[in-house]
Amino acid sequence: MRRILTLTLAALAAPALCSAAVIVSEDFESYADTTALGGVWSLGDGTLDTAAGNPGQSLNHPGTGGSFTGANTNSLSFPSVYPGPGETLIFQADIYDDGNSNNERNTAGLRAAAGANIIEMGHYNSPSHYAIRTVLFGGGSDAVYVAFPNIIDDLGAPVADATSVTGWHTYTAAITDSNVTFTLDLNGDGNINSTIVANVTQNAAFEFDIIRLGGPSDLGSGAGGVKFDNISLTLVPEPTAAVLALVGLAGLARRRG
Repeated sequence: MRRILTLTLAALAAPALCSAAVIVSEDFESYADTTALGGVWSLGDGTLDTAAGNPGQSLNHPGTGGSFTGANTNSLSFPSVYPGPGETLIFQADIYDDGNSNNERNTAGLRAAAGANIIEMGHYNSPSHYAIRTVLFGGGSDAVYVAFPNIIDDLGAPVADATSVTGWHTYTAAITDSNVTFTLDLNGDGNINSTIVANVTQNAAFEFDIIRLGGPSDLGSGAGGVKFDNISLTLVPEPTAAVLALVGLAGLARRRG
């Protein structure tokens, strides 16, 4: 599975990466049903999909929303973590796009439960389909969604703004104490199709303690939901460039496995 491949590549790539701390590694394969999933994740309207994962099982969110309460988002809490000097915190998620519409609002979010810091990546209908946002970091980051720019498909052709591409896509946020590098890997084959770098200002509130999957800020999605798989959060004492190279290798190895 992806988790095993990632850790194996980390061990082979460089001795320093062996000290990486895996905080969350979730492929949804260990659950017998939605009830079992709800014993680990706080579920809104999410359910276990036993037949449509990447591969195997996944978490399905139908696109329902509420009133900014988190009631319809699927969440997992963990002890608070932040990247110190020279460290990179890697947040990664696979999200399935059915390709039927760009009018969707479904993201994988990494947050402080109190709302101090928020990172989200996935589908948003304004300004474009594949997008990210960073909230309350300072340094020029704000609550506005930013579309992944200049997306190039795996054949080298540009992908038009607001175009939805069918398939499982891998989103990565590599977080340091000074910036977040977001990458979009269409079809999760190791080819990075677009990159965004957002500057951040570290402060006493720079921490994360919850992952939320579903509607950002619990918003509904006009064109329905998505599936989530292979959710991971890892703290790595390595430079961002080396980490991103490793992430690309892990995605490629999973496809060939």
